Amino acid sequence: MTRTFMRGAVTAAAISVVGVLAGCGSPSSSSGSVPAGQVMSSVRTSVGRAHSVHMSGSVTQSGQKLTVDLSFDGNNVYGTISEGGASFVLLSLNGTTYIKLNSSFLKFSKAPAQTCAIICGRYLELPTASATQITGQLSMSQLADQAFSGAIAAKAKQTSAVFVPATVNGQQVLQARQGSYSLDVTDNAARYPVLFTGPDGESIAFSDWNSVTMPPPPPAKDVVNVSQL
Repeated sequence: MTRTFMRGAVTAAAISVVGVLAGCGSPSSSSGSVPAGQVMSSVRTSVGRAHSVHMSGSVTQSGQKLTVDLSFDGNNVYGTISEGGASFVLLSLNGTTYIKLNSSFLKFSKAPAQTCAIICGRYLELPTASATQITGQLSMSQLADQAFSGAIAAKAKQTSAVFVPATVNGQQVLQARQGSYSLDVTDNAARYPVLFTGPDGESIAFSDWNSVTMPPPPPAKDVVNVSQL
């Protein structure tokens, strides 16, 4: 389930970019506008060089609403993932991956309900094989490749879409709109994504580019293994 949450969120973000830039009826040029291909090439370069970012919001993937509140720093990931009533904290540091145990995770794993009184609030250290399935596609480099790839930048160049100056939450941005989709990026030399929005309430915000701080690993006394579930 965790792997589905993560890949679904990143994939949906990429779909949003394509939806903004590759549809019919691209925005017409206006004062201060910048061609979409030029902007997306700059975005790809900036994201490719970035080492960390915070990503939060919700997307719809295969009819399911996925909510994420995640920080990426290189190959490290920390944050909350949820779908429907299931929600849990993922922490992956330096090749070791933990899930913070709560009642919804224990229910998903079919552990006895009374187990929560003993281990909820503690961290499950995942076996290497399980951890790789979850985090193998989760890193800054994978985020750049999947959501802001050269293919997306190339597709943007094939359209007449443009980004125009706008203000979002008091921040000056460049914005592209295509139907019910929108994409905002920073309005400066190093262009970074700020916000995606979609037609079904999808919204993914990006912040803290190159300034994310990861938590330390949990203390040994708070770590449990699979045999204890």
